Amino acid sequence: MANILPDDALIEILLHLPKHPMCLLRASLVSKHWRYLIRDNKFIKRFRAFHQTPPVLGIFTNSTSIPRFLPIGNPPECVTAGAFSLPDPYWHVLGCRHSRVLLISSSWNSLQVWNPMTGNRYAVPVTPDVNPRINYGRVPESHAAVLCAAGHNDHGDCGSCPFSIVWVFTNIGYAYISRYSSEKDTWDMMASSPAPSEVDSRPSILVGNVIYWPLKSKHILAFELATSRLYHIECPSETHSVYRRNVHIMKAEDGGLGLAAMTGFNLQLWALEIDSGGVTGWVLCKTIELGAVLPLEVPSVPLTDSHLVRRPPVRILGLVEEDDLFFIWTAVGVFAVQLKSLQFKKVFEADVSATFYPYTAFYTTGADINMLLLQFVFCSLFNPAYAC
Repeated sequence: MANILPDDALIEILLHLPKHPMCLLRASLVSKHWRYLIRDNKFIKRFRAFHQTPPVLGIFTNSTSIPRFLPIGNPPECVTAGAFSLPDPYWHVLGCRHSRVLLISSSWNSLQVWNPMTGNRYAVPVTPDVNPRINYGRVPESHAAVLCAAGHNDHGDCGSCPFSIVWVFTNIGYAYISRYSSEKDTWDMMASSPAPSEVDSRPSILVGNVIYWPLKSKHILAFELATSRLYHIECPSETHSVYRRNVHIMKAEDGGLGLAAMTGFNLQLWALEIDSGGVTGWVLCKTIELGAVLPLEVPSVPLTDSHLVRRPPVRILGLVEEDDLFFIWTAVGVFAVQLKSLQFKKVFEADVSATFYPYTAFYTTGADINMLLLQFVFCSLFNPAYAC
């Protein structure tokens, strides 16, 4: 029946397949003609536009007690852990964005931009501005983020686009920004500003044209990409007593800056808004009682603040920047929770509790499909579930 359908009808059916890459991969194995249609760049662009947000393929971690990459889903509709293993196990993940992963060596003297979907790697020396010899003999607290520098809004196919690395470091009461351009192959010092504390190890969030990092104090560091303005924002006073790693920067529902704070079993969602008088301030938009959503064992005795600081019963491990998907640790496992619909799914057991770096990607080019096809065939030889 599929062979006698006109191409327009067949393409329309293929567009409605689930957006996970393995679904398109399995469809491409049906026939040479299907594979030809799926590998066409015009179809891939339509597929990406139809599904809008890329799927989460898995989670990168820097843990020494669990795998460095954890696939999301079950065979055969998930990528293989081996195909996404780090190029070097001694490198650390700093963040994932626009189909790329930013890695740093254990000695913090070399960066690597890696696209797991294509296997492409790009080595970058660390900015000389963090050399301890010119920073009073100490290595500044640092973090970095990778992002597409092509200047477009559709980041579903950025594998071959130029990229930037924005490096932030804090030293003796100041924050500094240095920016790397893959087109110029140079680092440039962009900005400096007083900072209330050092930059934290939690990943950055890109909201519009501004990149945000959490600071170790109750503040957020903001860097405007277009203007190079660097400044800090105080978090809502109501979140100051919350366990630091349970406060995460996010994109608000209106597309602006948001904040998620977990207190006990309650997830508070904040947004930075401007009132009618032009004053900017934090507004509590929603409180989600996770104890009523997830299958949790809520203690009958109320938890005191000291209990929450010492051992929060629920923890935010990470979130997807372009989606409302959160990864929540509980004593019964790790759940992926959609904040708008409150749909949830248990994705890992409770022993997975490291900081999460979600990796998202679409199929982008025929080369990507060829690479995953080889992975699929290899895994089918050793895991019958992939051959189903």
